[in-house]
Amino acid sequence: MPYYLTLELAAVVLPWLLPGRASTAQDWTWFAVLLATAVAQAELSAQVERMRRFFASYPHVNMTSVWLFAAALLLPVHLACVLAVLLYAHLWFRVWRTVPRVHLYRVVCSAATVVLTVIATAHAALSLPFGLLSIVVGGLTFMVVNTGLVAIGFRLHHPSRTVVQLTGAWAENVLDATTLCLGGITAVLLIEHPAMIALMLLPVVLLPRGELGRELQLVSEHDHKTGVLTVGEWHKRAETELARAENPCGVLMIDVDHFKRINDTYGHLTGDAVLSAVAGTVTREVRSYDLVGRFGGEEFVVLMPLASPRHSTDVAERVRHAVEQLEVAHSGTVVKGITVSIGVAVHPHAGSSLEHVLAVADKAMYRAKNRGRNQVCTALREPGDQGPSRGWAAAPPP
Repeated sequence: MPYYLTLELAAVVLPWLLPGRASTAQDWTWFAVLLATAVAQAELSAQVERMRRFFASYPHVNMTSVWLFAAALLLPVHLACVLAVLLYAHLWFRVWRTVPRVHLYRVVCSAATVVLTVIATAHAALSLPFGLLSIVVGGLTFMVVNTGLVAIGFRLHHPSRTVVQLTGAWAENVLDATTLCLGGITAVLLIEHPAMIALMLLPVVLLPRGELGRELQLVSEHDHKTGVLTVGEWHKRAETELARAENPCGVLMIDVDHFKRINDTYGHLTGDAVLSAVAGTVTREVRSYDLVGRFGGEEFVVLMPLASPRHSTDVAERVRHAVEQLEVAHSGTVVKGITVSIGVAVHPHAGSSLEHVLAVADKAMYRAKNRGRNQVCTALREPGDQGPSRGWAAAPPP
């Protein structure tokens, strides 16, 4: 809250301390054109924007950057700031107010962040003659300042977020850069052919639709509580990986020990927080291209391409140790002593199909539980065995 209030105070004070040049009749014309176009774009994109805000998990890329960046390049600072406030007020009353999880205090803070970004952009760009260099410098300033201020707020609000969750994934940053490119073109059109600004409406209206499709795909592929792949999506990707694999692939079956006890002691919401923390830990301890999925209630599964039996066991031990160090804070309580039991199997040694390998890893995981939990057991297929129903040997790692 102190950070939010500091941003809002700075957004109110700085336009008065750094007013810039006086506005002219042309400035007011540009202001009116940008305001009218931005409002029209927001109205035409209202339904898509509501859905994007509902499904957004990373920092939200707002299409108003197109108009605000153009304003920062051309308008006096105070007019550009007023435009930012008006656009965010319109978005709140007409678009975001009915979206769950979008709260007024967050929108006010976002508006303050944008005002500060506009001020920084205006002073960086207006120090240069208007042209390609000023647009590039202004765009970089807009992106860095806005991303930095948002990331700090997210970090304070959610200390456990990863760098990608704080700054946005590659797709979000590319979309952000695209809006700034369109904003630079808008500024040029305002100077040369103001009436042609209407041609910017269609691409700006259609641009978020493609992003919404990507977000919906991510939602359908990822478990909403933990962020890892759903069991169906993991299975589909794992089948594809094994079909083309020419080298061993390791599979880890991971089960959270005594998870029911955690739910009964701390409540199901805390239990969900524990699952999310375990999923995040597993994801951090494996490689970026390894497949992590939620297999069941408190079970996770990992496919590791190009992983030998020894490497798979080493990774499993690293995951087990990292989970053991977790301390999950939720609703005023801190859960410690979280452990996992892990079964390890390697394709093709443990079987020719994904189902065979999963069965082997699952049996090894239960062997780890029967031996006292919080340990890793490897499962190796013995020579001459034809399937997962007979002849499996489970042994602790060396």
